[in-house]
Amino acid sequence: MTSFNRGDVILVDIVFSGAIGSKRRPAVVISTESFNKSGSKLIVVGITSNISVPFRPGDMLLADWSLAGLLKPSAVRGIIATVDKLDITHKLGKLSSKDMSSVERSIATIIGIHNS
Repeated sequence: MTSFNRGDVILVDIVFSGAIGSKRRPAVVISTESFNKSGSKLIVVGITSNISVPFRPGDMLLADWSLAGLLKPSAVRGIIATVDKLDITHKLGKLSSKDMSSVERSIATIIGIHNS
């Protein structure tokens, strides 16, 4: 089975909430290596190419989107989800360390973790 690491950009089938079906979407893995190896789930945040404002809290533009394997300028959404590894079609790339640090700060802010 393929291993996944924090910061990997993946393409995953996301099940619709409140409806039947799914849609293939990019996402970034935010869970730790030990969590990723311990079971069948990953913790991710979604990625969108809809970069028009206004953004919601936790949303952030990716500076190095093309290095991450994305086809268009993109933003990370401040929505945390779990996905099953079996629903991942493939890895697209990896976030730059600069973008991953920004994602971590955005997530910390929306869940109320304040680093001093």
